[in-house]
Formats: sequence, C-alpha cells, structure tokens
Amino acid sequence: MLSFRQLRELQPGGTLDTLALLAIAAGGMLTNPVMGGLGLPHLLSGAGLAAAGGAWWGQRLWQAAAPETMEGSSLRIRSSPPPKPTSDGMHIGYIVDTGEPLVIPIDDWMRHAMIVGQSGVGKTVFGNWAMLQQIERGGGLLWIDGKLDPDNLAGLYAMCAHAGRLDDLRIISPGTPEFSNTYNPVLYGDADEVASRLMSVIPSTEGNAGADYYRQAANQGLTTLTQAIQSTGYAYNCADLGILLTNANALAKLERLVPPGSESELALQLFLHQFRVPSKHGEGDSKIDIKKLKDTFGGIGGRLHTFGTGKFGQVLNSYSPEVRMTDDIMANRIIYVALPTMGKAEAASNFGKIVLGDFRTAIAKVQELPKHMRPDPPFLGFFDEAGSYVTQSWARPFEQSRSARLVMMPAFQTRANLEVVGEELRSMVSGNTTTKIFFKPGEPETAEWMADMIGTEMTTSYSISAMKGTSLSKKASLVSGSPNGEGDSGATSFSESNEEMYRITPSELTKLGKGECIVTYDGSRIYHVRIPLVKFDPTFTADVGQPAITQRRIRRAKGLAFASDRSLTGMERDE
Repeated sequence: MLSFRQLRELQPGGTLDTLALLAIAAGGMLTNPVMGGLGLPHLLSGAGLAAAGGAWWGQRLWQAAAPETMEGSSLRIRSSPPPKPTSDGMHIGYIVDTGEPLVIPIDDWMRHAMIVGQSGVGKTVFGNWAMLQQIERGGGLLWIDGKLDPDNLAGLYAMCAHAGRLDDLRIISPGTPEFSNTYNPVLYGDADEVASRLMSVIPSTEGNAGADYYRQAANQGLTTLTQAIQSTGYAYNCADLGILLTNANALAKLERLVPPGSESELALQLFLHQFRVPSKHGEGDSKIDIKKLKDTFGGIGGRLHTFGTGKFGQVLNSYSPEVRMTDDIMANRIIYVALPTMGKAEAASNFGKIVLGDFRTAIAKVQELPKHMRPDPPFLGFFDEAGSYVTQSWARPFEQSRSARLVMMPAFQTRANLEVVGEELRSMVSGNTTTKIFFKPGEPETAEWMADMIGTEMTTSYSISAMKGTSLSKKASLVSGSPNGEGDSGATSFSESNEEMYRITPSELTKLGKGECIVTYDGSRIYHVRIPLVKFDPTFTADVGQPAITQRRIRRAKGLAFASDRSLTGMERDE
C-alpha cells in the first residue's frame, strides 16, 4: 500500500497520466457487455486501450512504491525473483528494487563468475566482499592483484585477522621481498608442465610457421633440460635454468649429474648433440655452441635471468619455498600475489603468466584426487585486472576446474582486455561463467557487449494517439517495464507491435553508480544489485597493525646452486 509520502512524490497529473486514465476508461466501456453489439474489433480495441493505460499506471505506481534501497539510483529495473535461500552460497549483494539478498547457490557458484567494469566503480569492492565470505567460511583463495594498491593487502590482512586465519595467509610480492614469502614457480610439476609454464611468457607464434618452429624447439629443449634436472634429485630455480641456457660449463655439469644409462641422459645427449661443434683441442673433441643455443631459446633465458636476480630473485630462488600451490590449495590457504605492474610492467606481466601456469598445474593435480579429498569449501581464484597477464591457455581452467571444486572469478575493465589475446579466449571466458557481474562500463563497445550478454526479450508496444498534437506511447515488456515516450499525432488511434529489445540497454548500464551493478545468473535471471562495502572499525585495524608475513619451517632441499658456483658464473673460456 502506498504511503502518503509516496503518493505525494508520485505527483499524478499531466497529459500522459490523463491519457492513460482515459484509455483505461475507454477500454472498460468498449469491453462492457452492454457494448457487445459493437463486435469483436471494438472488444479487442478496448482490451488494448485498457492494457496500455494499465501498463503506464502500473509503471508509475511501481516507481512510487519502490523500496528505500532504490534511493540514490537513477535506474528503475525490475529484478527477477531471487534463488531459494541457502546457507552455503555466495552472497553477491542486495537487490535494489526489493532489498532482498542475492545469494548464488554453491553448485552454480562453482560454474564461475565474471566481473566487468571501468576502474573505480566497484570491482575490487565486490572482490573484497566475496573474499571475506570465503575466508570466514574457512575456504582457500588465490588473489592475483594486477593493480598493486597497498590498501588491498592491508584489507586482506584485516580480513584474515578478523576470521582468525593469519597463519593461513601467504604473500608473494617480488616488488617488496622483505614483505614476501618465498615461492619457486618452476620447482613443482613434471617436465612438460614446467616447460609449458615458462613458454607462456613468449608471445604466441600461431600463423607464423618460421617462428613456431623455434618455439617448438625451445619447448622441447626446456622439457629435456627440466627432465634431466629432475632425474638428479636436486632442486632448481629460475636462476639455474637461466644459467643452463647460456653456459656450457653448467650444461657439462648437468651431464655429469644425470644418472648414467637413464632415459633422461639419452634425451639430454640427443638434444645437446645439435649444438656441438668441433673444438680447437683436436679431432673428436667438441664443445657447445652457446650462440646457437641462445638463438634456439629466444628470449626465455633473459626472462629467467630477470626472475633469478634482483628483488625477484630474493623471492623466487628458494629451493624450499614457503608457498607451494597444490599443497596450499589442498590446505585451504590464502595466497596473495602482488604484481609490480607500475615499475616493472613486462616482468610483472610475465610473472603473472607463470603463476597462472602453476595454478593450472595445481588444478590438474587436484582433479586426480578422489572427490572427498578435493577442496571444501570450493577454492576461489580472484584475478583482478586479469587482462594484463592472461594467456590463451588460461581458458582451459574455466572448462575443467569445476570438477576440482575451484571457482574462477576474473575481473577486467573492457572487452578488449580479453580480445588482445584472441577472440577465442573472450568467448571461452564469457561462455563458461554462469554468474556475470556488470559494473559501469567505460566505453561504448564494452557497454554494448554487456547488453548483448544480458540478452534481449520480446516486447509488445502499444501506441495511443488522442487529442490533436499529443500522443501517448507505452512499451510494455513481457518480463519487465520498458521506457516510454511522447510524440505528435494528428488523429486518435491505437496500434500494437512486437519487437526484440535489450533487457538492459547500453545507456542504462552507463548510468550505474559506484557499488551498483547488474548481475545475470543462470542465463535468464537479471538483478539490479548494490554491493556491501567491507570496512573494519579503525580501532580493530589499529590493533591488527601492518601486514606481516608468516614464516613456515620447511626442510631444506639440496639445490643445483649454479648461480653461486664461481666456475659457472665467470666468463666462458674459449676451448
């Protein structure tokens, strides 16, 4: 029932309100049994007039009766009925037009979510809200932060403290090694997985046969070298691999360490044979042509050198790392990866790609486990500003990780952020995310893409023209109300037509405010939602203090230590 305040704000009157009332009255007269002799055409016209007028006033009354949650929003969108309440789902936010919570059931949440919107409109706010719920329920998560805002880590640290889970927090921050746990992204996984991880930093050579030949040769070489190292039982890191790709003495040492007669020894000898050239020492003696070796591996050696030296090296060179992706996923730990995208953009992007490769390997390992051993609650992967570090191979986890009970939740600003890698990646991501969360778009192409994904519906348009020079036009959607308009007409008439229209138009999406979004779920349901802001009491955050790392006691492994071997790091001697 409308309150007096709502009736006052309704302010009935004016040409359109009057015409709508006249249409209802005229429709009632034409459909009255007393008028039955006028025939079927008059009855249909009367029904149409009544429907048009009723639709107009239904929209007006609905707007007046809108709950307090709609205040401050310029949009008036009717949301679908929410899913049945569940205790283990993901709470997205509050439905604007009803005030009800929108909770996605956990089985549907595991079909992944996608967040799109321009910078500063609420993507990270929603990420914080989702992560807080994940942390409080005891679940694990991986957050790759592509913005590197210090407040992000401080907020995550407070969430962990609030839930009593600071011991579960792991921080990987190559830009600030003094505030980072150690991590070795190449130590775990079989040789093929490690090689694939490293090859992700090299741009795709699809469509270029010559470049693809060298890429495949480099992949084969990395697989062979990694397999040889793993056969020795020694741990290794990026620095060791980088030295192997540029140093003949290191390769000779590796040959001595590989178990004699093993498959790894044979594969290594066959691989190195193509780089051997005659030595000056005499017939039958040979050496490795380092220049040819470097040419084969392209820029991988240089990238490994970046990861193995400086601040990156302080974090990534451990033979007994504190962060172990597969183990941490199984233990429901909380992993925060800070990419130094501003100061070291290329290195940060390449590092993000390697972390994603490690995550992909972990998904494969978890899939192999019995169902009762897989993460519970489901593990959450939040990839903020994902467009700066994704690769084409990133699409596979969206297809396969659900069976491993892992949820993928990427956030990016524009459609182009995914299409820069390829249209296939964009289609794979958007096609394999059941829940889509659209914040205010920053440019028209993305707004139209959002509207296309939200979908269209058939609408019935009624047009009533009455009184010379004035007309009332009302479009009544079969699902929700649609915009109305006025026009000029010189005669009184009624018309009806069907047309397909956006459920939410691109222009409506651009009117979304901060923390306000459109959520689509299960293909057909749409919701106008406000996202809660995660904010802790200043006294609590002061007591928690600044973020600090949790040290893990891990048995030290024996590594190759090529980087500290003076016989390998000096200048090559011309044999």
